Amino acid sequence: MKRAPAFGLSWYSLTILALLSFFSCIKEAEPVTEPVLFTGFLANIKKDHPRLLLLDSRIDELKQLRKSDALLDQYVSACLSRANSYLTRPMLERVLIGPRLLSVSRELLIRSYCLSFAYRFTGDRKYFDAALNNLKAVCAFSDWNPSHFLDVAEMLHGVAIGYDWLYADLSKADREILREAMKKHGLNEFQKRGGEWWNKAENNWNQVCNGGLIVGALALAETDPIYAEELVPKAISNLAVALKNYAPDGLWYEGPAYWSYATEYLSYGMAALESALGSMQGLDQYPGLRETGLVPMVCASPNYSFLNFADAGENSRSDASPAFMFLAKTYHNANISNYYHEIIKARNLLPHPLGVVWYQAPSSSAAPRKLDQFFRGKVEAVIFRSAWNDPKALWLGIKGGINGSEHSHLDLGNFELEAGGVRWAKDLGSDDYNLPGYWTMGVNGQRWTYYRLNSFSHNVPLLGNQNQYPLAKAQFSEVELNTSTPFAILDLTEAYRDFASKSTRKVSLINQRSAFLIEDEFVLTKNTEVAWGMMTANSIEVQKGGKAILRNSTITTRTLEAEVVSPQSAEFSVESATQKSPEKLNTGHSRLMIRLPNQTGNVKVIVKLTPKG
Repeated sequence: MKRAPAFGLSWYSLTILALLSFFSCIKEAEPVTEPVLFTGFLANIKKDHPRLLLLDSRIDELKQLRKSDALLDQYVSACLSRANSYLTRPMLERVLIGPRLLSVSRELLIRSYCLSFAYRFTGDRKYFDAALNNLKAVCAFSDWNPSHFLDVAEMLHGVAIGYDWLYADLSKADREILREAMKKHGLNEFQKRGGEWWNKAENNWNQVCNGGLIVGALALAETDPIYAEELVPKAISNLAVALKNYAPDGLWYEGPAYWSYATEYLSYGMAALESALGSMQGLDQYPGLRETGLVPMVCASPNYSFLNFADAGENSRSDASPAFMFLAKTYHNANISNYYHEIIKARNLLPHPLGVVWYQAPSSSAAPRKLDQFFRGKVEAVIFRSAWNDPKALWLGIKGGINGSEHSHLDLGNFELEAGGVRWAKDLGSDDYNLPGYWTMGVNGQRWTYYRLNSFSHNVPLLGNQNQYPLAKAQFSEVELNTSTPFAILDLTEAYRDFASKSTRKVSLINQRSAFLIEDEFVLTKNTEVAWGMMTANSIEVQKGGKAILRNSTITTRTLEAEVVSPQSAEFSVESATQKSPEKLNTGHSRLMIRLPNQTGNVKVIVKLTPKG
């Protein structure tokens, strides 16, 4: 009898296949490691991902809240739309501008936030894929440009957010790629440079570098705890050096524009500590931080243009920094979050994903806003206004402080004035950071040869046709605000020490808050020229009898009338603000001037500025 054909496998073959499959599984399995035992500083760390800024529980809250909060729904939709815009953009390349990779780092950072947020909120894989491709592109760079360490800090921050927020769906291989790049290009570079100046700087480099370090180190705490154990406590200690400059009233001495940069990174670091470790490790208790969220609001004019001191860009305006929402949430201040909503609506800005993460709904119970405000600190400022929530209101800001700080100009006593929606007296802002000697400060520093940075472009007195003393300090000696005739007196004696034994500038809001009076007084120690100047982008018509009329080319119904009150014989003149390349040209700007030659003894210059229309 013939045996039927055998189509099955023999017991021997089956045994071999089973063994091969078994050994294959052993080869592909991830190695079993002992769980990390967190102690000391990391004892309370959230052991799983995500642990940075946006936890899964908050995603659930936002999804639920979105159903009943139309404004939050609008913000979420805007963030998703923003993420969609990044889906088809070319991958980032390691291209420096001057000595900086910073523009690439910042682009990676916003892409990482928007795309990772969109994926976590929607679960749509297209956002995950785009985020991962962007992250892997920068991880393949030869380095993150450690010679300009802001670039490293921002890039590390961006990759850490992507790693943490996408962690659950990253493959083992992709986790390794991101993790190794964060260590090689980021955290190891921090270890090498623990003694460099920026670690304990007083300026924005401190918050940016140490804030980025905190985010990066905490992201890898379970696989590489040595970074968090060693570097995060150092970063917290380093931050104390910069945080003292928010005291006592919250003004950041590098100006309102740099406030956003410095305070955003501080917010990232503080929020990462809170979400990962359960507390901000005391950083939230530093004097001035409770108030600092209000500073950009007060220092912004009725049309949201800043009191533009330090190296702010020309025509800088208030932005919708997510730091507003973080500070409003942390310090339970509805005025701060209300301002965030106001600025987004007024300027038609796009919210940052963290503005959603830290979202606080508009409130009708916020404390009333004061018309006038005095900020003390390393740099001082006084702000006057005739009203809130009126785009035509009068507004003036004047600054004191020090000439010798980072990003400072020789501009003690500089004022900017807005009324009727027009900036009548302005600060030109920064010049090109790559100009030779731009950062060479101090007495005879090359920085002071550049027009936009020296006294000749600012709305300050000029004695002997010279710059202010580069190391001068100026404090307000008397301030009376929120009265019918508020005023502030600034002691400028150090600024003009080579020409006068006493110098002051007094600014008053007069005539039922409808005009400003600028009063400068000097006790001269030598025969010298005294000059008064004001920068403007408006046309100037000089009239006999010490008068001038400024007109805006766009809002033609509005004018500013300038009048010399003292000395009565003085006349206005107009001088050019035009400069030559490589400096910025200042096209369309001019100077309203008073020049008083051969002055001696006590000299007083008083100018009245009255908006019309």
